[in-house]
Amino acid sequence: MLAAFLCYTGMYAVRKSFLAGQYENLELNEMHFKTILIISQILGYMISKFLGIKFISELKHKQRTGMLIGLIGFGLAMLYIFALVPTEWMPITLFFNGLPLGMVFGVVLSYLEGRRNTELLTAALSTTFIFSTGLVKSTGVWLIQDFQVSEVLMPFTTSMLFMPFFLLSIWMLSLAPSPSSMDQAMRTKRQPMDKHQRKLFLKHYGLGFSGLVLLYVLLTVLRDFRDNFMVEFWGELGYAEEPALITQTETPVALVVLLISGTMVLIRNNQKAFYTGMILTAASGLGILVFTLLFERAQISPVFWMVATGICIYLPYILYHCLIFERLLAFLRFSGTIGYLFYVADAFGYASSVGILLVKELLHFKSTWVEFFIRLNLSTSLGITLLAIISLWVIFVHYRKVSPIGSSMDTP
Repeated sequence: MLAAFLCYTGMYAVRKSFLAGQYENLELNEMHFKTILIISQILGYMISKFLGIKFISELKHKQRTGMLIGLIGFGLAMLYIFALVPTEWMPITLFFNGLPLGMVFGVVLSYLEGRRNTELLTAALSTTFIFSTGLVKSTGVWLIQDFQVSEVLMPFTTSMLFMPFFLLSIWMLSLAPSPSSMDQAMRTKRQPMDKHQRKLFLKHYGLGFSGLVLLYVLLTVLRDFRDNFMVEFWGELGYAEEPALITQTETPVALVVLLISGTMVLIRNNQKAFYTGMILTAASGLGILVFTLLFERAQISPVFWMVATGICIYLPYILYHCLIFERLLAFLRFSGTIGYLFYVADAFGYASSVGILLVKELLHFKSTWVEFFIRLNLSTSLGITLLAIISLWVIFVHYRKVSPIGSSMDTP
């Protein structure tokens, strides 16, 4: 758990540290410069997810250590170049920064999946999505405000502070034992998926999987927008001079989500655990709607709204990472890897996230970041709830009784 947490925190330092800057003094083609940087990096990250559909699903265990060091090292080098190049080249460096980083999650996940306690292990990994991104941004703002580090050098400097912990985590992960025979009996053996195996999965389970991907896309759009513009949200809400608030408000979100998702390991029946995750996802969609309406009517404080909606956005997002796909493969008895499922969902999720940013910029929305986030919450929350219910119904009707598909002994 500690190794996974430290490893992905190191990745977040390399990927998210630039978000601590606002880059108000920089401009390119009259567009919001930070938005250009975010779109550039997400485009690279998105392409990485599409590449990961093949490379992560076929990853051999002996390749993992070298791959992690190479991916992070290349992303870190791009941050150093980011600090040196002229303004017009900065988005290109962030594109190449994001290009390798999208595959880090799949490599780390390969150490954790297919175990009796996978939910607990991946819950620790997934809390980095909440806690570590806040920690990285707080560190970046702290370097700018207290040590006068420039906004363009801050991402590299912040990342270097986290690198010793990342290297320690690589060594710790290398000591992780393989899943036991009991793990494989309870969760199915996890093995690389070639082109035939991927087609086999889609042939048998494509309908239910498509609904889950659409739902994940909505969650990714919400989560990514909230994460990318957190500094701007707090600035507009009157908390610009309190960088520690980012970490302080994300900590309870991380703890609540970790507690709920980690306890899912207590549900031994894979099918029941999957259904529980989908029900919690549907409830979270309603929670986003209710808390946003209350905030819009000034009935709850900005801090409470950010924490409450943060829990409702991150809980289903984290459940996908530590429960929904893991238990789906387990109760379907499919001998593949959840890395394939994630990279299909992530690729379309980040493509949609880029689309939302482009729509905001190209259509010249005049609303503030907070106002746009409110509208985004209200427009997607019901979709999350409805898709969760529909996907659950489709999977319940079609896949209640399944035979193992996809083991090495099966024939198409």
